[in-house]
Amino acid sequence: MTLAAESLRISIADIPNLDTPEPFVRRLPAEPDGFERIELPSGHTAVCLTSYADVRTVLFDSTASRELCNVDGGPSFMPTTWAPEVLINLDNPVHGLVRRFVAHEFSAHSLAGLAPTVEKLTIAACEQLERAAEPDLVRWVFRVVPAQTTLTLLGLPTDRAAWMNEQGRIVQYADRDDIPGIEAAWLQLWDWVGSLISDSSEHDDTGLLAVYKRRAAQPEYADIDDSLLQGTVMGIVLGGDNNIATMLTKTAYAALAHPPLYRLVASDPQSYVPKLVEEILRLMPLGTPGTFPRLLLNPLETSKGTLPVGTIVYPWVNAANRDPSVFHEPLMIDLNRPPRKHLQYGYGMHRCMGSALAQMELITVLTLVFTRYPDAALAIEPSRVPWDFGVGLRRPSALPVVLH
Repeated sequence: MTLAAESLRISIADIPNLDTPEPFVRRLPAEPDGFERIELPSGHTAVCLTSYADVRTVLFDSTASRELCNVDGGPSFMPTTWAPEVLINLDNPVHGLVRRFVAHEFSAHSLAGLAPTVEKLTIAACEQLERAAEPDLVRWVFRVVPAQTTLTLLGLPTDRAAWMNEQGRIVQYADRDDIPGIEAAWLQLWDWVGSLISDSSEHDDTGLLAVYKRRAAQPEYADIDDSLLQGTVMGIVLGGDNNIATMLTKTAYAALAHPPLYRLVASDPQSYVPKLVEEILRLMPLGTPGTFPRLLLNPLETSKGTLPVGTIVYPWVNAANRDPSVFHEPLMIDLNRPPRKHLQYGYGMHRCMGSALAQMELITVLTLVFTRYPDAALAIEPSRVPWDFGVGLRRPSALPVVLH
């Protein structure tokens, strides 16, 4: 079977719509200093770093500010700002405090016990899929299981899963032509999370909501007020649901769009699903930009020279994950690729808090899907698969399948 994996030659360019376009408005004319500059959708000029080493350097710089970019009129890919209390927008020292506050529950060890619950939810979702007149993996499985898992993790009933997932989808799709819709969806989620913080009647006593409320009362976390707690839970709601749903969908689509790849993975899901997940994570950002701009508060040493204080920098993770000096034949989906650390989860202080949760869910759900449906196929041509082409969310909006 290893030989079969080696014989597969699949470029992401050969799979309709899978590759991600450049997220910026345009590349700007070259300047004497040799740095590549781009125009962001917000109209700002940013230095675009593309090599693996340089992108990792800026991600590791704990002084490069996200907080000063997430302001009205700030440099951004998004058409609106997000609440400053959400972890991804915090700078140190507050970021470090919140990170310590939540870190234990998001370790791989702590989350291992959640895998049986994810399996149970996936089996139930697959049973719904099998009863559907028109089976669709996105509708019945990939937009269901992550939402239900997130609610379970928080200690909440799962009856709000569909509502939560749809509001999050609107926020992360970030349609520039529907700012009122984004704001309305954000406020609905934000107010709901706020009500969960102030009222304990909806959640149980063992989930993360209860755990974090008790921890916030401890003297060492006196600075974790209700707004920071609300922002932290909001990040879990958005990241734990639609981010994982997006990567489930993209990973399954990549295999379904290329039947030899699907058959190979289905022949030994335990071995091949983790490898396929790593390759799609490496190649595919969640949305279009993949990460957000930073404002330098200290000079940054890069392979092309020193960037001064005040420079807006865009660390283009998608380009770094395709750096040919690090990843041989970077556009190929290679299930025998030697393990190298991709940057899809970030690096340094802003490495994704939920990366262990995402890995566990992606591998658990997809292993069950490939095992349960070894002969599944798309019910339509890959070119006809509908997509959500959003800013923070870019994925097939449906995966109609024949389960055989």
